[in-house]
Amino acid sequence: MPVTRLVAINGSGGAYTQIAATIAARAALLIEDGSVAPQGLQVQYPADGFTATANIPIGQEPLTVEKPSGFLPAQNSANGTTAFNYRAADVYCQVKSATATATTVRVVEMERT
Repeated sequence: MPVTRLVAINGSGGAYTQIAATIAARAALLIEDGSVAPQGLQVQYPADGFTATANIPIGQEPLTVEKPSGFLPAQNSANGTTAFNYRAADVYCQVKSATATATTVRVVEMERT
């Protein structure tokens, strides 16, 4: 069953917001939420070490982020990040608004089957 959540995103002058997995997922959809005026998005992906920036104009969403091996959430976080078996969550992408105005992104994570 898909998991949906809203994530606050900084304006273009702010830092990128990482969108990390919260479930074992095969893909995630990202779209600006209708509760705010759309701004467009600047997106960076982990495949190139978050170096290239994709500018996504208004109306070219939703973005689909997929990985054949899937994405995993954080594991053993209850024992802290220094625990020997801690594993950080996989990051789908990192995002900020295409304008100086902050925005909100709806993230829909789809389970692995």
